[in-house]
Amino acid sequence: MQCPSCGHPLPAGARFCPSCGTAAESAEPTGSVEARKTVTVVFCDLVASTELSGMLDPETLRTVTLRFFTAMAGQIEAHDGTVEKFIGDAVMAVFGVPAVHEDDARRALAAALGMMSALDGLNTELAATLGIRLNIRIGVNTGQVVAGHDASARQALVSGETVNIAARLEQNAAPGEILIGPETFRAAGPTVHATALGPLRVKGRQDPVAAYRLHGLGADDPELLRRFDIGFVGRARELAALDDALSRVGTREAAGPLLVLGEAGLGKTRLIREWLRRAGNPLGYAVGRARPYGTHGSLQPLADALGPHLADCRAATSTAEALEILAAGVLRDGSPNAAPDEISSALATLLTALAGPRPFVLVIDDCHWAGPLLLGVLDRAASAARALIICLARPDLFEEQGPPASWRTLDLSALDQDECALLAEELTEVCLHARHAPDRLLERAEGNPLHLEQLLAAVDETGSAHELPPTVQALLGARIDRLAPAERLILDAASVIGREFLPAELAEVARCGADRVHAALPRLTARRLIEPSPAEPAFRFSTGLIHEVAYACMSKRARADQHERAAPLASVRAAGDSAAGRHFERAYTLRTELGILDPRTDTLRRRAARALTRAGAQALARSDLAWAHDLLTRATALAQPGESTGPAAARRLGEACLALGRTAEGLDLLRSVAADPAATRVEAAHARLDLAVAEPGPSGPVEAATAALPVFEAAHDELGQARACLRFAQDQQVNGRHAAAELLLTRTLAHADRADGEPERAAALGAIGVSLWRGPRPAAEAVERCRSLIAEHGPGRRTVRVTLNCPLAVLHALREDTEAARAALAEAAHHSEQLGYAEAQVFLPLFAAVVETLADRPEQALALLRDAARTGRRLGAHGLLGTIELDSIRLLLDLGRPAEAAELIAAAEPDRPRPLAESVELAGLRARAAGAAGDRESALRLIRFALQEAAPTDALIVQAQAELDHAHTLLLLGAPAEAGIAASAAGVRFAAKGHLPGVRWARRLAARAAREKGTTTS
Repeated sequence: MQCPSCGHPLPAGARFCPSCGTAAESAEPTGSVEARKTVTVVFCDLVASTELSGMLDPETLRTVTLRFFTAMAGQIEAHDGTVEKFIGDAVMAVFGVPAVHEDDARRALAAALGMMSALDGLNTELAATLGIRLNIRIGVNTGQVVAGHDASARQALVSGETVNIAARLEQNAAPGEILIGPETFRAAGPTVHATALGPLRVKGRQDPVAAYRLHGLGADDPELLRRFDIGFVGRARELAALDDALSRVGTREAAGPLLVLGEAGLGKTRLIREWLRRAGNPLGYAVGRARPYGTHGSLQPLADALGPHLADCRAATSTAEALEILAAGVLRDGSPNAAPDEISSALATLLTALAGPRPFVLVIDDCHWAGPLLLGVLDRAASAARALIICLARPDLFEEQGPPASWRTLDLSALDQDECALLAEELTEVCLHARHAPDRLLERAEGNPLHLEQLLAAVDETGSAHELPPTVQALLGARIDRLAPAERLILDAASVIGREFLPAELAEVARCGADRVHAALPRLTARRLIEPSPAEPAFRFSTGLIHEVAYACMSKRARADQHERAAPLASVRAAGDSAAGRHFERAYTLRTELGILDPRTDTLRRRAARALTRAGAQALARSDLAWAHDLLTRATALAQPGESTGPAAARRLGEACLALGRTAEGLDLLRSVAADPAATRVEAAHARLDLAVAEPGPSGPVEAATAALPVFEAAHDELGQARACLRFAQDQQVNGRHAAAELLLTRTLAHADRADGEPERAAALGAIGVSLWRGPRPAAEAVERCRSLIAEHGPGRRTVRVTLNCPLAVLHALREDTEAARAALAEAAHHSEQLGYAEAQVFLPLFAAVVETLADRPEQALALLRDAARTGRRLGAHGLLGTIELDSIRLLLDLGRPAEAAELIAAAEPDRPRPLAESVELAGLRARAAGAAGDRESALRLIRFALQEAAPTDALIVQAQAELDHAHTLLLLGAPAEAGIAASAAGVRFAAKGHLPGVRWARRLAARAAREKGTTTS
């Protein structure tokens, strides 16, 4: 067996190649190397060949068929395509094998049109000699294939749906017709002349295929292929450098050409055309382009550039000899008909003659396709002519040895972020895509104008902001495809590890020697595919798109094997379970896609599920809901029935769903865990506690927490203990026992801190904030305590800043500092938006309504409560609906709208068991409603109940509200003297709390009672 990279024979039993260090177990016969490539496939078939066989002698038919094949193959090979095979009387060709070109789709279409033209020429001869005419139909399709190279058969091997669709397009074409697929239409650029035929139903494919009838292919001038119609952005430094270069023509400093270097798409051509436009008259210039293929001579760019200026050249008497030298070859078809020195001298003469007040400018674009002869001619002519010769090229032009010493270089860099954003705005046809995640597109383009243009166009055509445009795929794929096997192996391994990678780890993933890695890295860096990372000694891909394309070009089997080897890497372990889980998951998925369902594949599945479950739990503990949902969804999909990983992932996924407002999905997951025999006792206890909190039922949160706590304690589950203690504390709170609640919340917080559970920590602190608001501590002291909790626990914790800022807002409002209250709510809303907790859409307007109520803005408060109620019902947030309901009733009664309040009271299910605080408040409100209706007996019974139940609590606000409702009820029953006493009692409790609006309400009510008492007395 030979090494696949260097071809060195591998000794029997060798672990590594003795020449280049490749691991022996990774070596394969050179004929079986496979890769995924984006190629364009052409199928051409003779029409009515059976009838032809009946008309001709077999030997004549064979001769005609061979002449047909020769004519078709000639066009394919002239455009650098590969004849894949001859199938009966059909020809299959591939553009992109063995080497990918950035313009394979255009080459294929040019070849298809050339095949039609070649057939016309052949038919002229056949009609004259045999009296027959041949007819063909052609199908062309672009896409990804698996490609190999069978050295023994000397034939490229490609397979995949792309090939099948090309064949179906050919079968659907009419005689003399060329049908092309949608990816070919997109990849070949805007100068393709074609008519859309609509979706075609093709054999063997369920979805229809969009097809186009090809009519012709326009020029490939960059101005036609790119958006040169939009405003020019940036490049002030480069424009100034071009001005300076022009001013230096004829000096010793400017003896050679100016080389403008930049990766494809950075805007070299656009820069020069913009500079020439700005320079204006009387600057004379000519532009030519080197081509990657064709039948033109090596100096054809000079012929293209100077052709339009020949009349001006002939008018100058000094050019006769130079024209004579060049006319016989260079200016005719680009062939070098004289010695290079003579050609250079003649070119310099013509350029000097064309100069006016300023030097003439000769621009040769795409010089990376130019041969040494053209570059040498330009070098010598630049030193002798009164002209500025500008060569535009990609960095690989002088990659090995650098440009000649006389050449000056102007490097084009990427646009900065602001310039890239401005360019996106300039692309007027795609401006509407700003709402399709512009930040993601700008980041992905990384300052390359062509990449940005194509990514935006892909959104327009496909509706996806993530799909890689075929133009970009081909451009970058061609660069990668030119790599030597040793370099390609290292780049593949890097693409599996990630955007950034360590050289030491490449050897482990690629299964090769470290020497081989260290030899490849400088070459990959010189080709600008990778670059050193600021985090030395790491390297990274030069752009994210190069990373994407490199990964996409690997075979699935190679990816699977390397993902499996990447998972245990030290850098992956340092990145956490999510990184390891991703590698195991990709390895498993790729192997299943290949149909490899063996014990090794199943082991990968189980390892992926476990790692993703752990990562999801960590994300959930950090309140990163979207990330947790993604990780746990993937983990749940990987788990199989009977495995404990499944319930563990499903329970946490259910919790994430509830937090995100996907209530039905979350409840279904939790119910499944509670009933799953594979679930551990701890997982089942968590699920049952979650269910008791999330949905009303016969067993409430306290009962579920009581049953779960021993399970959590036995398992030393700190998170479970925190959750159980939180439910006990909340039960104490809603029953008006805040001192007892605070003791439990302190215990809850200790468990949450040991578990590092962000949601549980935030919930405990938020509950402490509620007790500071509702409990006995004076408002001024409570504000300071709340602020100290934020200072201690809030830095870097968004969830804590949400749950503490809400009660802090109310505490500020109790002290009539409405501005501070609204600022606290605004901070809570800001952090809540980043977190994505759905229930925040309910409790934020609820707290805002309390603040507006305390600020004497009841109508605004009612509107907020209505919004909160609608959202709460939609999300199934039943725990907050009772509070919203009672606050709404109180506001309606205070506004003098007893009929509306009575409707809400009637719908409030008065017989439903409620916590004490709610029972007290509902009894007081029902007493007021009964008083308004003249039902004295019911009103007095209800208010006595409210006062009696409120008395033993330490909830000053509950007690004060009960006394205030007492005063309202007595006024409605015509007892102003008693009402005044009750209002005063309410005022005392409000004052003890530091509840300034409550003190004001009590005084207002007492004054009203005094007025009514006076009226009654008089």
